[in-house]
Amino acid sequence: MSTLLLHTFSMAFPIVVVVLGVMVLMGKSVFLPFFIVALVIMIVLLVLLARDKKKNPTDGK
Repeated sequence: MSTLLLHTFSMAFPIVVVVLGVMVLMGKSVFLPFFIVALVIMIVLLVLLARDKKKNPTDGK
């Protein structure tokens, strides 16, 4: 179950980061703290996903 959640959030957070990044670039600086937090969460999730794939290489096949 936790692997499914990890994969789901690892796919969802890049979309959130892109949307918030576009809003920040459009001049909506109020979204900057949310962008930074979402970026940090996305990086952590991608690291956890990479560690999970390295630990269980047969899960992806």
